[in-house]
Amino acid sequence: MKKIILYVVLATILFSCSTKEKNKIAFEQWRGINRDGIYQEKDLLKTWTEGGPELLWFSENLGEGYGSPIITDSTIYILASRDSISVAVAFDLKGNVKWQKDFGKEWNTSYPGTRSTPTLINELLYVSSGMGDISCMNSENGEIIWTKNMLKDFHGKAPYFGYAQSLLINDSIVYAMPGGADTNIIALNRYNGDIIWISKAKGENPAYNSPKLIDIGGNQILVTYSKENFIGIDAKTGSLLWSESFIAKYPNHANTVLYEDSAIFTAAPIGHGLLKYKLSDDGSEITKIWHDTIIGNYFGGMIKLADKIYTGAGGRSKNLVMLNANTGEIKDSLVTGNGSIIYADEMLYTYAHKNGKVCLIDPETFEIKGSFKVKKGTKEHFSHPVIKNGVLYIRHGNALLAYDIKDKKLV
Repeated sequence: MKKIILYVVLATILFSCSTKEKNKIAFEQWRGINRDGIYQEKDLLKTWTEGGPELLWFSENLGEGYGSPIITDSTIYILASRDSISVAVAFDLKGNVKWQKDFGKEWNTSYPGTRSTPTLINELLYVSSGMGDISCMNSENGEIIWTKNMLKDFHGKAPYFGYAQSLLINDSIVYAMPGGADTNIIALNRYNGDIIWISKAKGENPAYNSPKLIDIGGNQILVTYSKENFIGIDAKTGSLLWSESFIAKYPNHANTVLYEDSAIFTAAPIGHGLLKYKLSDDGSEITKIWHDTIIGNYFGGMIKLADKIYTGAGGRSKNLVMLNANTGEIKDSLVTGNGSIIYADEMLYTYAHKNGKVCLIDPETFEIKGSFKVKKGTKEHFSHPVIKNGVLYIRHGNALLAYDIKDKKLV
């Protein structure tokens, strides 16, 4: 009898574990799980030796582009431009191509190449090109399930540097911004591409912004930028809840906003700068808390840790700056080279746009704990780094590089 009970208990445990593994959701997107540049990694190196971490592998035949990869436990997905065609490429974790699939036309003027990062949820991969092609693909083989074009299907207007948005998923919805006068923001059924709603919003051209979804007071707010407006949209209906207009010399607005405890933080080029807003309890209104016009951040992102914000100073500055998140006051600066920034396991990582210098930084002491330069690849170093399973991935034009940053002493 005791043996029977033991078998039943063991079978129950095994079935439970199997079910949990089966129901595990695979989800990867632009700048990490919350689009905030923070990667959920542990046991990473806190210092680098001279020359930086070990380069595990690299591929130099990717194709043109600036978009970052996403990585699962078995596959790397990234977009590339080849002869002005957008290509989705899947690598294994050793840098071998698993499959590749054309899905549309790519931007071929003013910095030619792909601009966006794929979004993955379970077996479906969502991609977007600089010319407005949107596709839903089978992540196992690249088979296209459905496709739309923001210019042709939704009368969109591509911005000067082409569409640069990474698609956002919310349950059964995928959001995009064609930027048409009447078809400004769209919500599509992510399984078949059918229209769920269309929002006129402010009826102006899109920015280069990948939106953020905010849950507050039982409501879901889609927060993004169009060319000259900061906007909040009801994510379920498409209704415009609030907007704030601005006039900036360089209205790029490529940085996804940060959100925490009813506060929204935005970063844009000099002239618009950094701002902190307070959301009302139901998300229907915003109030400006502080505004810094000195710092200008084109598309490098920002990191918020407790009461501090870390971001590039922008313009001609080579500094990484630390601000008080409550007041906007600049507390310190560090010469790293202006570029993108991410965070994992108590450390900051920066990647300089001009010279490809990568720095490892202790955010508490604000000291550089190691650095190296990315020497392979082509053109500008505009991509954002990604960290997954102890590996630092960096895209530089036609090259994808993988560095080992796992602390072997802790494994």
